[in-house]
Amino acid sequence: MFNQLTHWLRSADTTGLLTFLATLLLAGYRLLHPLIQAKLQTVHNTQKLQALKLADELAGAIIPELAKMTELEPQQRKAEAIQFINQHLKTLGLSLTDETIAAKVEQAYHNYQRPPN
Repeated sequence: MFNQLTHWLRSADTTGLLTFLATLLLAGYRLLHPLIQAKLQTVHNTQKLQALKLADELAGAIIPELAKMTELEPQQRKAEAIQFINQHLKTLGLSLTDETIAAKVEQAYHNYQRPPN
């Protein structure tokens, strides 16, 4: 009887320890998960901002060169600019949608047509 009681206490102690560890793990996950997600989102947003800034700079650099290529139609020039920017961004491990890059190209073209005074 005494052996059964000690065995039950040991298993209860082991079960309690396992329950405590499981609860601690679950609570840690619930507390840390939002913090990790926020950090990942911040990193993602920083990369997106870098990609947008670089796309602005690349569009500003390529537009004057493409404007000199009169043998290309305007749509072909735009497609070339989009491809140029997309290629450079991918080389750096960054990405933007084609629509975003197209908007950056159009903005750079308008800035090129109307230089600041």
